Parts: sequence; C-alpha cells; structure tokens
Amino acid sequence: MNTFAARVEDIKSDQFFSCINVNVNGVDLKLLKTQLPKWLRIGDEVECRIQEAAIAICTETKEGNVSIENHLVGELQHFRKGLVLSEVSVDTPCGMMNSLITTDAFERMHLCEGCEVTLLLKAVDIKLTPLLDSTSYEKCKEQLYKTN
Repeated sequence: MNTFAARVEDIKSDQFFSCINVNVNGVDLKLLKTQLPKWLRIGDEVECRIQEAAIAICTETKEGNVSIENHLVGELQHFRKGLVLSEVSVDTPCGMMNSLITTDAFERMHLCEGCEVTLLLKAVDIKLTPLLDSTSYEKCKEQLYKTN
C-alpha cells in the first residue's frame, strides 16, 4: 500500500459526492468520496493511501486527453518482472510509489530504470485517514463523538 501525508486545501460537496483537494509537496491531487468524513476540515493534515494495483503508468500524456486528473511525474527507480505482473517503483513528489502492471504492458512500454513515467491515480481510489499525533487524535475524537 502506498501512503503519503497531505494537507486538505479545499472541499466541495453536492448531494451525491464530495471532492477533496489535497496538496503534497506542491502537487495538487483530487479525491472523490460518496460521503464526506465528519472529522475532515480544510487545513487538516491527512494520510492518503492507494493500492499498487490502482495506479496506472504512462510514458506520454497530454493534458486533457486522459480523464484521470491526478498525474504524478517521476523517475522509475526499480522494477521486478514476473511472468504475469511487474512491480514498478517510481520516485515522485509524494515519495516512492509502487505500481503493479502486467508484464506485457511493462515490455510494450519499454520501461527501464531511470526513465520518466507518469503515474495516474483515480480520485475514487485514494483512501483518506487523519494524520494522527497526540493533539490531532483528541481533535478528531471530539468531532467524531460530538453530543448535540
């Protein structure tokens, strides 16, 4: 599981979805949730998680030609090729991210260590939890267990 810390910059909600904009080391990412967490506020530090199999890789993207808005450009650092799947490790502004892709795709794309790739992260696939320390835990607990 890939994890990275982020700061909540904006939240927009309608009757069906919430779009949460976070910033990680100068990179803006969008997360979509069907239900906005009760504890979440603009300015909160959060932990984002995304599974390796939920990250697509491309070598050439043109803004607007892909519906996935979360693009992380990075350098391929390491890979492990299997018969069916290959694990790819990429250094990004969010830290080291791992992706699982088919070995056929790996070979078709001519991936190698040191090449530049773009990771595509679907907004619905990024999980969100509070980034807890002793003070944020108390704030979170107060929000979750409010008695009104």
